[in-house]
Amino acid sequence: MPQQPARFPLIDGFEFAAAGGSVRGAWPVSVFPRLRDVLHDDSGSVEYALQGECDAHGRPQLALHARARLRLTCQRCLGAVECALEPRATLLLAATQSEIDAEPITPEMPERVVAHKEMAVRDLVEDELLLALPYAPRHGNCSAHGKAAPDGRQMPFAALRGMLRSKSGH
Repeated sequence: MPQQPARFPLIDGFEFAAAGGSVRGAWPVSVFPRLRDVLHDDSGSVEYALQGECDAHGRPQLALHARARLRLTCQRCLGAVECALEPRATLLLAATQSEIDAEPITPEMPERVVAHKEMAVRDLVEDELLLALPYAPRHGNCSAHGKAAPDGRQMPFAALRGMLRSKSGH
């Protein structure tokens, strides 16, 4: 794993969980390179808390909670839209990928991750924020919203229909 600057904590996954370690803090959105790529801009900050613990079966896990107000790009008007995210995740640690692959997946199961001697907390936080992003963010009352049908349903291609009629002379 590449060396992280000192301000980004690294943890030994198994030791951190076994010791009941805890780390919390806040970073500007600009320090998350993969997240920045999908945002309208990189204003704001991300607060996080990571707690090491063991599950009911004595397996090591990490409890992660993050909170952020991000500016995403509206998929209708391409303007900025505020989005509040507060992902919470339980990450069950495994020694190898084959250990994860050997266990059947169920919806109620926590996420499984391979633990390393140096796990970047920033990367764990960024992963959960990326997973929590809405698929197609948009304003609730966007000005680029399609025309409404008489019964109130949206007709997103109404403008296109009008353009086609004017082009064909009807």
